[in-house]
Amino acid sequence: MSRAVPAPAVTHVAAPRFRPVRALVDGATWRQFAFHLAHLPIAVGAVTWFTLTLSAGIPLGVTWIGLVVSAFLLGGSRWFAAVTRRMSAALLGQPVSAPPRRPHRPGVVGWVTAHLRDAGLWRAFAYLLVGFVVTTVAAAVSLAVLLTALGALTHSVWGRYLPEQVGNDGLPHRGAQVLGVFVDTTPLQLAFAALGLVLLVAVWPAVNHGLGALQRVVVRSMLGATARDRRLAEVTASRDAAVVDADATLRRIERELHDGTQARLVGLAMTLGDARDRLQTGQDAADVEALVARAHTSTKEALVELRALARGIHPPVLDAGLEAALTSACARTPFPVRLTVDLPERPSTVVEGVAYFGVLELLTNVSKHAEAATATVDVRQVGTELVVTVTDDGRGGAHVALGTDGGHGTGLAGLLERLRAVDGRLDVDSPTGGPTTVRMTMPLGAAR
Repeated sequence: MSRAVPAPAVTHVAAPRFRPVRALVDGATWRQFAFHLAHLPIAVGAVTWFTLTLSAGIPLGVTWIGLVVSAFLLGGSRWFAAVTRRMSAALLGQPVSAPPRRPHRPGVVGWVTAHLRDAGLWRAFAYLLVGFVVTTVAAAVSLAVLLTALGALTHSVWGRYLPEQVGNDGLPHRGAQVLGVFVDTTPLQLAFAALGLVLLVAVWPAVNHGLGALQRVVVRSMLGATARDRRLAEVTASRDAAVVDADATLRRIERELHDGTQARLVGLAMTLGDARDRLQTGQDAADVEALVARAHTSTKEALVELRALARGIHPPVLDAGLEAALTSACARTPFPVRLTVDLPERPSTVVEGVAYFGVLELLTNVSKHAEAATATVDVRQVGTELVVTVTDDGRGGAHVALGTDGGHGTGLAGLLERLRAVDGRLDVDSPTGGPTTVRMTMPLGAAR
């Protein structure tokens, strides 16, 4: 059960596999066939809309009102595209992310201009015609092969009711005629039924699967987000995650300074002020010494809190490199951890921090939830990327939970946000019963 976690609104799903032995009873085969037939009326309506848009848009396009009408008709392509994408997800096993709409300025002029310059909308408009051709051919071919197979398989039942015909031999015959030969004898009917069985079990599922694959390619390429759109979505998600993470970090630092260190320093100032007043009034030196000792203790505690806060921002152990930092982290776990590091180049400071805190998060998860006896951490350079793999022998079932309404996740979701901020990826392989493998992949970045 392997799940790669992508950027929002971008979904990658493997196409249904073709299994020749059980293709006929495979639900995917019949869902693909259902798409060909169910999408046919949608395709007819789509090509009708395509014709209407061309016939009305071209003559009226020379006027301003005509441009508004043309933009409206062009925008209607989105409805057909949306229906096709939903059917593709439900029947073809191919979820398709809609391309983002082109932003426009307020007003009619901005709306019309955005519609006429929207590349995704023009691709949806072109699909009205292309989809009609592909769906019509797919439905006709798949249905023809299926009916031929069923007809040949059941010919012995219905062939006797066909009109009587005189063959080339001058004798009357009843039954289908194949290559000039009437199928009206027992041996020919058995051979014809065997042919129908082969068509039904082997040929039709393969043809239907191939047509379904063609449908998926056309739908994905013409109605889905382009590589540029997906990259923009990833960059936007990375930026949003970085902003949210930075805001959460600042709020955490502010809260810890306000509730912890600041309160302690206020108490320290009051203690020292009390000691000063007692010195000025000549009170017992023992009382003043007790106050100074209390102030000294508070000062040391404040320093400990500040060091802990600083470690949360950038652990000093990372100054010695990622290997030294991870060695220290693995040594503090309550279970054995085998660490392997192979880094010819040192990653950037930011990437080292993300990798370090990511391993800490994963080892914490193992300790709290996995019920594992051992774990391994493998860190290596693959090309220009840093790949960190954490594996445990626990009970499995790990997954990336959705974030909160504010957009900030916890656990693996928080780790995903950190990785997105550096254009990284997170892969989780955690079947029930274990083992669990979590892989973080991120660019090395510029060496320091």
